[in-house]
Amino acid sequence: MPPRKRSTSSSSSAKKSNHQNQSPQPSKYGIQHFFDRHSQQNSSQNLRSDSGDSRSTAARNVPGNEQNPISGGGRVVPVDASASTASTSKPGCLQDTLPEDNVMGKCGDGGESPIEVSPEISKSVPLKRFKFSPGMLIKQSQDDGGDEVTWKISPVNERLQAVSKKMPEMIKVLAESSKLNSLYIRQCSQVKSAPGPTGKVERWLSSPTRNAPLICANKMGVKRVNSCWNPDSKGRTTELISSCFASLQSPFQTPSSCQHKPVNRCECNEACNQQSSGQHKKALLELLDQVEDAISIEGSGTSIMEACLAKDEDQECFTMPRETGRNVQVVADIPKAANGSSLDRIFLVLEVAEKRGTADSLTADCPYKVLWLLNEKTGEEKVVCLWDEWFYSIISPGDTVNVIGRFDDHGKCNVNRGNNLLIVHPDLLVSGTRVAASFGCPRRSVLDERLKCNDYSTAAIVGTMLHQIFQAGLVKENLTREFLEEYANIVLRKNFENLFACGAAQKDILETLIAAIPKLLNWINLFRDSQCSKASEVDFGLDDGTKKIKISEVIDIEEMSWAPNYGLKGMIDASIRVNVEAETGVIEKIMPLEFKSGKGPNGQSSMEHTAQVILYTLLMSERYLKPIDSGLLYYLQSEHTQGIAVRRSDLVGLIMRRNELANDILKALTAQQLPPMLQSPSKCKGCRHLNVCTIYHKAHGGGMETSGLSHLFDACTNHLTADHYDFLKHWDRLIDLEAKDAELGRKKIWRSRNTRHNHLTSSLSPIVLDTVELPNSKHIKDGRFHYRFVRQDLPLDKIEACPKDNITSAAANLSSNDSACTLRKGDLVILTTESDCQAIASGVISEISGSHISVSFSKRLRLPQRLSSASNLIHEVWRIDKDEIMTSFAVMRFNLIQLFLENAWSSHLRRMIVDLEAPRFDSGCIFSQDPAISYVWSEGNLNDDQRRAILKILTARDYALILGMPGTGKTSTMVHAVKALLIRGASILLTSYTNSAVDNLLIKLKDQGIDFLRIGRDEAVHEEVRDHCISANDMQSIGNIKQRLNEVKVVAVTCLGITSPLLTNKRFDICIMDEAGQTTLPVALGPLMLASTFVLVGDHYQLPPLVKSMEAQENGLGISLFCRLSEAHPQAISALQSQYRMCQGIMQLANALIYGDRLQCGSSDVANAKLKFSMVKPSKFWLKEVLDPTRPVVFMNTDLLPALEEKDHKAVNNPIEASIIAEVTGELVNNGIMGEEIGIITPYNSQANLIQAAVTSSVEIHTIDKYQGRDKDCILVSFVRSCEKMKHRNSSILEDWHRINVALTRAKKKLIMVGSCRTLSKWPLLKLLMEKVDEQSGLLNLSREDLGITTTNTSSSRLREPAGS
Repeated sequence: MPPRKRSTSSSSSAKKSNHQNQSPQPSKYGIQHFFDRHSQQNSSQNLRSDSGDSRSTAARNVPGNEQNPISGGGRVVPVDASASTASTSKPGCLQDTLPEDNVMGKCGDGGESPIEVSPEISKSVPLKRFKFSPGMLIKQSQDDGGDEVTWKISPVNERLQAVSKKMPEMIKVLAESSKLNSLYIRQCSQVKSAPGPTGKVERWLSSPTRNAPLICANKMGVKRVNSCWNPDSKGRTTELISSCFASLQSPFQTPSSCQHKPVNRCECNEACNQQSSGQHKKALLELLDQVEDAISIEGSGTSIMEACLAKDEDQECFTMPRETGRNVQVVADIPKAANGSSLDRIFLVLEVAEKRGTADSLTADCPYKVLWLLNEKTGEEKVVCLWDEWFYSIISPGDTVNVIGRFDDHGKCNVNRGNNLLIVHPDLLVSGTRVAASFGCPRRSVLDERLKCNDYSTAAIVGTMLHQIFQAGLVKENLTREFLEEYANIVLRKNFENLFACGAAQKDILETLIAAIPKLLNWINLFRDSQCSKASEVDFGLDDGTKKIKISEVIDIEEMSWAPNYGLKGMIDASIRVNVEAETGVIEKIMPLEFKSGKGPNGQSSMEHTAQVILYTLLMSERYLKPIDSGLLYYLQSEHTQGIAVRRSDLVGLIMRRNELANDILKALTAQQLPPMLQSPSKCKGCRHLNVCTIYHKAHGGGMETSGLSHLFDACTNHLTADHYDFLKHWDRLIDLEAKDAELGRKKIWRSRNTRHNHLTSSLSPIVLDTVELPNSKHIKDGRFHYRFVRQDLPLDKIEACPKDNITSAAANLSSNDSACTLRKGDLVILTTESDCQAIASGVISEISGSHISVSFSKRLRLPQRLSSASNLIHEVWRIDKDEIMTSFAVMRFNLIQLFLENAWSSHLRRMIVDLEAPRFDSGCIFSQDPAISYVWSEGNLNDDQRRAILKILTARDYALILGMPGTGKTSTMVHAVKALLIRGASILLTSYTNSAVDNLLIKLKDQGIDFLRIGRDEAVHEEVRDHCISANDMQSIGNIKQRLNEVKVVAVTCLGITSPLLTNKRFDICIMDEAGQTTLPVALGPLMLASTFVLVGDHYQLPPLVKSMEAQENGLGISLFCRLSEAHPQAISALQSQYRMCQGIMQLANALIYGDRLQCGSSDVANAKLKFSMVKPSKFWLKEVLDPTRPVVFMNTDLLPALEEKDHKAVNNPIEASIIAEVTGELVNNGIMGEEIGIITPYNSQANLIQAAVTSSVEIHTIDKYQGRDKDCILVSFVRSCEKMKHRNSSILEDWHRINVALTRAKKKLIMVGSCRTLSKWPLLKLLMEKVDEQSGLLNLSREDLGITTTNTSSSRLREPAGS
């Protein structure tokens, strides 16, 4: 809780004095200045003379004097120096200085100032804001004369929380060490003296541990850093710069939500004891060295922007010159080459303090913020001071920051208006478009990030098509109007689905496209093909004036760029190389070209467009490893082309806005706190998020008064009860917990890009382009370019030798490390170069096998700033990472919030799902003449359970639940249910979480001659049903799509695919969801919104929904909607109990362990089924006992061997068990069992890879999770876990009875298991399993002699007699 202030006379007087001498706030930042600036630029176009002498010139920047901090032993010694500006650059590269348009006094010394103060700044804002992260160790101190606060965090924070359950003892020691460290934050005595010359009282937020030099000799490479310093101010005053500065301010500076009043200063005359604190810190870092999962220790390369700042004197460097009259300004310095990323400059914020001081001898006393940072890779501690508008940055202990700049010899870096940059949460890559749009309403931008809406706008889609036509014209040589008109028709056909969703008229859209072609053609002719220089003049604003531009090369279109250094990403319309005519001659530049299909620049939209271009220059600077200082904006309707010159003032403002947006996004993710409502009825009424925004506001304690919407707020929220809001908050938090876990996974990917020896399961490296099939390595298929990659060190003779039918182990064979790779066909991936860790392109895995991986891209591969010849691409070493996009979580949130909107079907679903009202069913007598009922009774292929299930579906008015136990034929039941519903003429939506489940059902429907429409990506759809996709049908018009959707009665899509434009405004009579027991509630809600009645088919006794976050799992995200409804209303369940898969012996295990004797064999043939061997002549006696067809269940106990598990990093495997499985598999094949009838299951990916390497036959090998819904005649199970002394159970997989159920119920005729009885008996369910196997005389004790481990020829294996015999 915040510290409590004690009011005294001295403190009161200090406050009065401070109030009288309040420093003026920074001049008005925000959107208004953008409007002023643009209005000036527009008016100046008519006033500018040919010579350009009438342009305004800003005053020169006055450089500050750098003063180094002084250390004073173990105490903080105040000095007369202040935080200094960045060090001057060395010869060979120009300093990154402040542009002349952004010159301003740091702070005035009195109450008068010619600088106008923004109204937002004068609002009352709390003086101190406390933002604590989980795991923080906090000590707040206070004294009578004022208040003193130190924010402090344990360096391991959330990273240790992630491993706390796995390493309890280590974490306990770390926590104790950190706790002891925090106890040394002592109260400081307040010096009660008269105010200084400026009449201000300093408030100093002490940091006692800073003076202790860090010395730790461990492999983390912790360096000794002298970071002890305590700047003090002299309170000097200075004259303010001329008033013309106010009109030259950047429109992108200091968002109002960042602004608050500067804090007071208070001096402390007592330094805290440092020795013990330093010792504990040393011990803590030594312990951190042992926690490899929490802190990486690999080295890294150099960042782009900072490389020049820290370069050697003789290093050659690019600069970014920009003409401002006779002066040359430098926006940034970038070296010619950068090796790697800036991961060595990513820091964890340990402490944050607010102080007052002077930046130089000419500026007044003003506030600044001090950050104490820890580099988790090297163990170094650094200090960053935030001056000017950077002071308002929202940064808390526990945050991650990237410092783009140079640290001095004392480990200090000043970030101010003229030097260096600070990126907060750099691992969160925010879209440049999102940053630009957030100036209007940050809350709307955060909601856009968190919710995936399926709103389709005709104007937006037409704009997208015009983009595509324009881009095609840019890259087309000898461009003609006929080509553009023909391409317009192609683009129109590609967008039929989106135009269908808008309800647009095809003829009108085509006319709009054709009408724009003359303007597009004219622009391309003027700027690319014209020889007339005057025709291509572009105005770059007041400072830069008009320049003559000619495009010499279109480098790329729709270029996706990632910039982890800046925490940005974006899609650039066109990357172009231009020739710019300047006074000194023709200069060649690379710049982004942004195309806007709307009218010319006006108001806020113009500001957003300008911001986009500026941010794109940053993206391109990092991508092309050279400075990009300008860009172009082309407005189609007004045929206006605007030049955008990058000014540092604009850049700083946009980076700060990006930082605040990233903070807002993470705050929403971690604390469910959205930015405040805009409170503007005129703007909010037209917002697409009005209903969602108001519901969230009320759910988190808001009301009509705080919304600013008066009675409109109540109209949007009064239909919900308190229980509804509680349900919304609970499930919204669960989604965020899971999304947060996925976000951590993405963070690991970005941070591991320069870590050569990483063990991420979602990546492949190092790989190279396949030279064996080079002519076919890139070819166009379905309009995409396919490239084939192989492992770098894979011999050519091994490429085709690897089995290609085993998807589970295929990626692992490609990977150079032993970790199990989880990449699969259809996954979205990012391709990165290993040499400089640069993300090149995003694609989709089209094929994966044991020897190669093929990835399809929308464009040809190209290396930025290099010749992308076949030779360069072949010699490059690549890396593939799974793109853990957050789209699925955005869909889940959207589904959840839709449940609470005010409409008839949302209200109906709320009653069923939230309020848990009992479902209604019609009486069967009503349907005595129903042909569908007659069909069900007459169908001879149905058993009684299946008939009852279908009747349950037919009589449901709200919903029905079908419990499909293993092997009970639930897929066949759904097929007959669909046929019965079609007899009634019902429209049906079929869905499931996975594409495979959807396609398995559709294949059976296709066999029955039932027509259907499959919605989904072609590469993810099974080839047998791909001809039922819209893309496979030659749709010549939007009318054809509408006709097709009206004709077909059955539509199939995955749960996350419901955002398809084909389903916009589509309603169905009934929705049938397969695998409902594996689908989370928020995911399941989406398809249910589209139907009047729904049917959930699943088995909550098998695998539950896959949830990665342990906290989300424990709080209920793993409880499916099927489970929730079945427990609330068992009468809604119709169970399928007659199974046709397992023989009697295997079924008895499932009944004893899971189903309580509810399962029964559907026929005697099923009950008595046995493996049929062509011959049974095993080479060893124990193999004969294992293969005995009269014993359907065998458990091979390895305790006598022993067969101990082995661990490699986080992976666990058992080589001896893998050898046993391989030998049994070979014997099965040798005795006549076909490989396709054998399956091998294991709980762990690493064991599956090990078995794959040991087995020579072509058999299917999967983990338990991948085997749900599959079966084989013979299943072999390797349990892996085996250790001599197990103190406690630490395998969540083997504790999960759902997984054990799946593993035991995949076999039809024979189940062979191998494991350690001694170890597995620690788990009660597995102990019961072994007891039941023993009762069937299936327990076999393997000896060392059986496996030939010793030279003894005597076999001691034996099958144990049944218990009690």
